Amino acid sequence: MMNVHHFQRMVRGGVLSILTLLFVVYFSASVEAAAVGGTVRVGSDLGEGAVVYLKDTRPKPAPVPPKETTIRQENLEFIPFFTVVPIGSTILFENQDNEMHNVHSTTPGNRFDIGAHNKGDIKTVIFEKPGAVMLRCKIHTQMRGMVFVAPSQYYAVAGKNGKYELPNVPPGTYRIEAWHPRLTAEEIKTGGRSITVGAAAVSADLSLTTKTPKEANLTEVPDKDWMEVLNEVGASLDQAIQTWKGGKRTGAMTKVLTTHSRLYGESGLRNAISQKLGKDQAEAHDARFNTLVKQVQKEGPSAEAAFRSEKEKLLSELKKDIQKMK
Repeated sequence: MMNVHHFQRMVRGGVLSILTLLFVVYFSASVEAAAVGGTVRVGSDLGEGAVVYLKDTRPKPAPVPPKETTIRQENLEFIPFFTVVPIGSTILFENQDNEMHNVHSTTPGNRFDIGAHNKGDIKTVIFEKPGAVMLRCKIHTQMRGMVFVAPSQYYAVAGKNGKYELPNVPPGTYRIEAWHPRLTAEEIKTGGRSITVGAAAVSADLSLTTKTPKEANLTEVPDKDWMEVLNEVGASLDQAIQTWKGGKRTGAMTKVLTTHSRLYGESGLRNAISQKLGKDQAEAHDARFNTLVKQVQKEGPSAEAAFRSEKEKLLSELKKDIQKMK
């Protein structure tokens, strides 16, 4: 028969064993989880604002715990302007203005439109695809905001000195990448690499090469087939020549002007070239269109030949820039 003292000794021993086990588990976890940190550079500049994140490369990645956060519409602005959340997270959009808003995005994979958004309304959106998501308001077109959806819960935004730190990363092999508004998807992929995390802190500097100018913001560039736009520019300028040959110089000039404004400008091609290759490059094409406008006002066989020559120069230079942007 077990006496009280024996029972107490077993209980104390059992409690001690459990506490010892918990301590070992906790201590092991705290030792094994390590920090990953370093410096990000984008081109020759420090990568302030870059989002550094890890991807789980295992065949069956661990579930990513989602977050819930709020973006306010206040004083005709999205506050905060820039928000980072892990995949699967919910964002609450709260209207604190005295007027109606609308929050929507046309970003592929995360398209949404919450409709009319009155004062005091709170509407939710779940973000299910990694990447940058542009926020817009149909009522106030000047409003701009952005959400970056990270593929895991391990992410950080680089500071002014380009430095970042990802704390408490469990041991394993990951792919580390950095997103920045100056980088194309291919540049992000090329700049990433595999890292192995163990018990010790990991230093992982990232140097990302880019062809875009310092002031570029590729989030403002739509994802389009620019060669298709180039073909439309060529066809429209051919129509201008035919109109000019029919003796309608004013009509031909109008056609060139609308080709410039609508197909080069409104299509987004001009902005894409400006953001990816620089403002000067976009303005060089403006000058070529202006040359065509002047040329189409002239008469005679030599004028037609000169117009065709300038047209081919324009199309050739546009094609070169489109190929550079790929």
